[in-house]
Amino acid sequence: MIKNKHLRSLVVLLTVIAIIAAAFSVAVFIEKKNNTAKTELTVEEAQTIVDREISALPNNIAPCAKYVAENTKVTVNEIEYGYEKNIILKCTYDTVDIFTPVKENVNELLNVDLIDPVTKKTKNATAILLEIKPRLLALMENSERLSGEVEIVLYETKDKGLTLYLDDAMVDKVLGGIISAKNFVNSTKEITVDGETIDISNRSSLRSGCIDCFKLKNYSSEKPDTSSVILGAYNNFKTQFYRNFIEDNRYMYLVRGLGTTLSITLLSLLLGLVIGFVVAIIRCTYQKTGKLKILDYVTRLYVSIMRGTPVMIQLMIIYFVILLPIGIEKFTAAVLCFGINSGAYVSEIVRGGIMSIDDGQLEAGRSLGFNYVATMWYIIIPQAIKAVLPALANEFIALLKETSVAFYIGVADLTQGGLKIRSITYSNFMPLIAIAVVYLVLVLGLSYLVSLLERRLRKSDRG
Repeated sequence: MIKNKHLRSLVVLLTVIAIIAAAFSVAVFIEKKNNTAKTELTVEEAQTIVDREISALPNNIAPCAKYVAENTKVTVNEIEYGYEKNIILKCTYDTVDIFTPVKENVNELLNVDLIDPVTKKTKNATAILLEIKPRLLALMENSERLSGEVEIVLYETKDKGLTLYLDDAMVDKVLGGIISAKNFVNSTKEITVDGETIDISNRSSLRSGCIDCFKLKNYSSEKPDTSSVILGAYNNFKTQFYRNFIEDNRYMYLVRGLGTTLSITLLSLLLGLVIGFVVAIIRCTYQKTGKLKILDYVTRLYVSIMRGTPVMIQLMIIYFVILLPIGIEKFTAAVLCFGINSGAYVSEIVRGGIMSIDDGQLEAGRSLGFNYVATMWYIIIPQAIKAVLPALANEFIALLKETSVAFYIGVADLTQGGLKIRSITYSNFMPLIAIAVVYLVLVLGLSYLVSLLERRLRKSDRG
């Protein structure tokens, strides 16, 4: 039987998450099985759709694109039905290679006089198209043919019925590298004519005129969403998870940020413990003996300021006002700020522990021949530490959460790592939830360790 309440809460939370994940997985599996296309196609019907869509791709003023489409044959050989209301057409294609002749002859194609000899005006893209058109057609008439296998997908949508999915890679493959040719021309910034290099980076009309020769009509390369509500949510979750964490190893922003957060927390805690114990001893000494009056006043002022102002404001003052002008780096500034802030809370915890020790313990130490310092060190403080240890552990947990504001001064902590992912993907849900989950797991784990410590101390007290 699980007795510890924190461990029990953690087990319940993990169990609920596991049950929800299992139920969702079963629902997704059932949805996938029931998400096949209702339309049944014959090979001939599929062939008609493919021929119609391929022939409609060339732009009206693109003679070379029309030539490629007219000399392209896509043959549907087999039909398969997928689980996304999609129909997969196994096809073979035979087409004209347009990319190779464009790439090998780009210098000759773009060697065009931009000034009209008759009108003495700069030629526009249409005039350049008319001049380049016969050169390209001549090249393609002698170009090699390309053939191979390709999968073309039809999706069954509610609004448009069967929709052919035309992505850039498939169109480029079927039409002989026409998109690669367009991109190549568009990226060409200089050509070589008779051994002389000519800069055409500013001659956009020249490149546009050439590209217009094999320009295609606008088509959507976005895959239609044919999934149900549950399956759509599942697919969206997978996509968002991949974009936010897997793509380009973006999860490393969180991993590196977590390391920075834990480093700041541990170092700040050590600094806070040192400051806290010193401040607590000074204040207790004044309360018990009346000595160190000035130091007591200073420490009380310090505690009041630290506890009375937001830690974020303290952080920005310490870094931007005090440390940045003298060249102290952000990480060090964060450690100093959180350590000084934590020291104020630790001092009150320790002071409460020391003051809870009966005055008879102090008198007993003095009767044994110890002076005040020795009595505090050997008798009072050990008992006080044992009494306040759980409270100090809880201060460590609070400090861990407080360090989340370190990103305000540019420290690459866990929060900054999540916000970095958010700035790249423009997604709010995944990165912020990931930050919250990491902090939650850390706090639950530390809370469990604190509860173990409290039980151990209770047992030693009974012993």
